[in-house]
Amino acid sequence: MPDRRSLGFIELVVPTVLFFCGTVLTLVGLSLTANQPPAYEAAPIILDTNFLIETLNSMGFGTDLALKLQWIHPTGLAGIGLSIVGWGLLLPIPGFPGDRILHALIGPVEMTHESNQTSLFISTLAFLLLIFISTEYWPWLLLAAIAAWRRFSPEQTPSPFVVDEYAGLDEVSMRQIGSVLLAILVLGYPGLEPSHELGGWDEGLSTDTWPSFIGFEDGQAEVELTLEPAGIMPVSGWLQMRVEGAPTGGWQIYSECLDDRGVCRFDDATQASPGSVTINLARNQMEASEQTFRLVILLDVANHVSEHVIVFHPTGVTSPIDPLWVMVEDTQTPRICVEIMVVDGDYVNLTNYDPFWSFENETSLGPGTHDLCMRGHEGALQSLSMRDDQYRRIGPSILLSRENLSNDVLFLPVEGTQPIIQISNGEWQIPEWFESDSEYMITRGEAGSSFCPSTDVIAEVNASGDWDRDLADRSSILLPAGEVGNATLKFDASGWLALCQGTTMLASYRVVEGPDVMVEPGTLSSRMPNGEFSIVNRENTSMSISLDWTGDAVAWDNWEAWAPSEVAAMSSVTANASVHGAPSAWWAAWVTADEDGITLHFAARAMEGA
Repeated sequence: MPDRRSLGFIELVVPTVLFFCGTVLTLVGLSLTANQPPAYEAAPIILDTNFLIETLNSMGFGTDLALKLQWIHPTGLAGIGLSIVGWGLLLPIPGFPGDRILHALIGPVEMTHESNQTSLFISTLAFLLLIFISTEYWPWLLLAAIAAWRRFSPEQTPSPFVVDEYAGLDEVSMRQIGSVLLAILVLGYPGLEPSHELGGWDEGLSTDTWPSFIGFEDGQAEVELTLEPAGIMPVSGWLQMRVEGAPTGGWQIYSECLDDRGVCRFDDATQASPGSVTINLARNQMEASEQTFRLVILLDVANHVSEHVIVFHPTGVTSPIDPLWVMVEDTQTPRICVEIMVVDGDYVNLTNYDPFWSFENETSLGPGTHDLCMRGHEGALQSLSMRDDQYRRIGPSILLSRENLSNDVLFLPVEGTQPIIQISNGEWQIPEWFESDSEYMITRGEAGSSFCPSTDVIAEVNASGDWDRDLADRSSILLPAGEVGNATLKFDASGWLALCQGTTMLASYRVVEGPDVMVEPGTLSSRMPNGEFSIVNRENTSMSISLDWTGDAVAWDNWEAWAPSEVAAMSSVTANASVHGAPSAWWAAWVTADEDGITLHFAARAMEGA
């Protein structure tokens, strides 16, 4: 005669068969899944699996589980679906086999007891709230809503048909039924989100395992980089590398990956077959003390161009934490800062001989990390005549002196101090002095550091007559040798513009919004050479020119600066900024242009003791 024992085992049959058949199909599907992804054109759906599949996989029934679940074979997909259905049927939802199994285990009297009904109501409500708080996976939300509705429904749910429902359930059968139920619910738990859309599935190269800080000593450094995709698609592209920091470092980059252009090409890096690149760095100027430098790596992958910076810090040597001055206040009186780490047992005194700059912090430093900030007078940035390989200004030299020990000099570039090009209305005409006896490229980027193109396959423009081009982010054009015609480039007033021959950078400019005014030779807001130069107004209206003198030495007789009071539209004038004799002062002349007109600035400051 049917009883509670029969009810329990009968209701276990379908969910158990579904669950274990699904498990077998999942393992078969994993074995049929390729190690390489298919050619996706849209974001794929990623599946998760249960603890039982993970355990069997770790025991050797499958391989590369996390990898293959990203593009699992349809057989495995069907298996995962069956397992989830079998697991879900065992939940204690009224009308589901799981609720009837609970009826068989507890008995009809206990199931209808008021205290047990209250406990079931509270448990169902808590389950509903937990699901709605923890996940947005809509099948779970639907299941929780059905559970709450069926449990709280005023309509009576028919009890399972049992002929002898009041017959007892022996302990052995109870343990058997309960063990199978509990095992499937625990081992088959599919997680709060069994499937989801994979974001960043074609995001280019991953740098998650790449270091950001490395120590070095004895003028040698090495780093190995793993090449694997950030998403799931195979990745091909280029790497460019360069050293930034003190110009006295003399660091050279060596890698078997680099070709004769200094570019590293890699192809078809995948999650299953990642590549690697070993980079060795060595100094060729050992007479200078070791200082912090950084290796900037350009990751040039189609539609995904990014950068990664690795800072190398000398072990046991007092040195800046970052090899560049940080521009804290980019004003007429700029403020630049850098952090210095003084090693144990070292004590240094800082000295500055540049009259345009002064310290804002303590200059006697003991062991520890210190903020070093300097405030510049008007013209301080323009007085810096030297530039690094990326055309940033080299900041004021700081002498680090010690008692009875050798002295060091901090000689660091200032970030964001490349020459500027001003454009208006999103158009910029290539000036005639940009013409060259050999072909070169113009490349543009909207963000990041300026780099030359990684590939040498660049479309050459027909530079005869009038022509124009739109320059998008990381786009390039190849200009032939000789005249470039009446050329207009169209791009946003942001980012950077670089002139290149191969991977060699000939010039780099920051692009800003402003009147289209240029100087020749030189650039706006940069130090002008001693003597005459041209101010070129490329706007359609005339612009006034004014002179501005500043500094404690401008009253000396050694200076000469003059310019016409106005420059007509689409024309140029000659101006002059000259120094006579050998004055004991530092000076700088530069030109700025804004909506109020053009200004020729001249600043001079006496050296200490003059």
